[in-house]
Amino acid sequence: MKYRNHLKSLLHYFPSNIQTETTISSLAVILNCSERHVKTILKSLHEQGDIQWVIQRGRGKKPLLTIILTEEQLLFEEAKELVSSGKYRKAFEIAKSLKSLQNEFNQWMEADLGIVHEKDENVEQDILRYSFYETKLCMDPIKAVSRHDGHMIQQIFDRLVEYDPERNVLLPRLARSWESGDGRIWIFYLQKGVPFHHGREMTSEDVKQSIKRIPSNNIIVKSIKEIATPSPYTIVFYLNEVDYLFPRYFSNSKASIVPIEVILGDEKKFQKFPIGTGPYRLTVHDDDLVRLDVFKNYYRERPWLDKIEIIKTANSAREVNHPLMLKAPDDSWEEIREIEEGADYITFNCSRSLIRDIRFRKRLSEIINPVEFCIEGEIVASSFLSNRSLELNEKKFIAATKMIPIDTTLKIAAQEIREGVNHEREAIILQNQLKRAGIDSTIEIVKSSELSKPKIISSFDLVVGGIALSDDHLLSVLTATVSNHLPICPSMSKEIHKKVDNFMTRIKLLQDESSRWKLYFEMEDYLKSEYQIIFLNHRTHTIYQHKDSEYANIELDHHGRVDYRRVWKRHKAKFNS
Repeated sequence: MKYRNHLKSLLHYFPSNIQTETTISSLAVILNCSERHVKTILKSLHEQGDIQWVIQRGRGKKPLLTIILTEEQLLFEEAKELVSSGKYRKAFEIAKSLKSLQNEFNQWMEADLGIVHEKDENVEQDILRYSFYETKLCMDPIKAVSRHDGHMIQQIFDRLVEYDPERNVLLPRLARSWESGDGRIWIFYLQKGVPFHHGREMTSEDVKQSIKRIPSNNIIVKSIKEIATPSPYTIVFYLNEVDYLFPRYFSNSKASIVPIEVILGDEKKFQKFPIGTGPYRLTVHDDDLVRLDVFKNYYRERPWLDKIEIIKTANSAREVNHPLMLKAPDDSWEEIREIEEGADYITFNCSRSLIRDIRFRKRLSEIINPVEFCIEGEIVASSFLSNRSLELNEKKFIAATKMIPIDTTLKIAAQEIREGVNHEREAIILQNQLKRAGIDSTIEIVKSSELSKPKIISSFDLVVGGIALSDDHLLSVLTATVSNHLPICPSMSKEIHKKVDNFMTRIKLLQDESSRWKLYFEMEDYLKSEYQIIFLNHRTHTIYQHKDSEYANIELDHHGRVDYRRVWKRHKAKFNS
């Protein structure tokens, strides 16, 4: 809207929709400009339909000014213009001040969300545009923390392999093939001609350097003794032990392949503006918008969506005053609630004097009631796997009535995944259960990254945390158990740790999946029998599915996210029977 600020000034002096006499000279004073420019402004506003400017004939008769827009309507139009120019944050700030027009703004905004077909400079594009609450993204694969980080990494980067959970097989990606004769030496053969987003071809040296970036205590690289690159398209891993799970580690997002020279140039910049080989490249990442453009030189099949625009809203869902969180687009979408694989849990820190005694851990476990941790729709967990929890069908919890008098106040750490997302609720429930048994405790919210530090975790008796499993459930539960970046392993005593290491060695020797699972469940049962861990609850999440959608593979998960790589559109055609 041209001359918007001048119209704002006029609204301070003239009421809306009321015809008022005035003069050019008076308006020149109000608008702080020449009388000649006032006439230009009035003509433009009149032609836009924002005002009515009537020149009265006759001596002494003054012109009549009627401002058509109210101040709120003017703000509404300003918010729309800001949206159109990509300045979403300012637009939403204005929209929050709207009263009678807020619903109208929301409806206008929502009409431009979803999958839209646009033509720009004779180029037709299919764009997925949606809003999502603002979260600080870190898109360096080895430093990603949240599932939001991981989702973006999946689109921007590729890995050597990809795990297919439906068929329980590894699929070739950057590696076209791999082999091992003894489970100790693994050879991967790379695809040729794979370009990074900045143009350079990926080679075995990039794979080597990407893997070497992963912290040495991570399960992905823990058993690697040496890496060799006999050719630009061949890489060999020499392991310290036999491990038939080894190729599966490379489906993990932390094993995404990066151009090492870009990271060495500016690692912090890389976290915000990453470069990979994936189907989408990041083109905008600012206070208003995250935008992904299809990578036209992608080495595999080109995605159907040309562009994804993620509009940043308020910092959390509770602060959003407009319905812009991604939800079912209309009534034809079906809402389905599912049990999330993974679980919340409490782990006992066996390095602490009281907790070191298994009898004390047992007495504590008898007063912890998992039922109280479940909200509507959730189920009590006895494992990281929901099906196993249901199969175990453990006996109904009976609270211990005997008090446990101790002189020490227990310290509880509540795991924080990112700002505002933590296990404080669960920690408070635990604190109340302990209090009923006569045990005092304190709670501290601790970042996940801090809990991985020995000095930090050693100061807590109990840690309340949780995980959601990746597509590769087995690898996910094994990683959760032995990773030093999660609180379970660092909380173990030396004896328990030694037994877990033995379980892991035996699992790695196996090539049959059912045998691996059987041994893992033995390990899980062992940890429960030692009161190292208490499982609390399986969370639920909501997904939206459209039975008759013209779009294939568009399923909105509980993060309001879509796997952009898989979406495509069907042609609306009627077939004769």
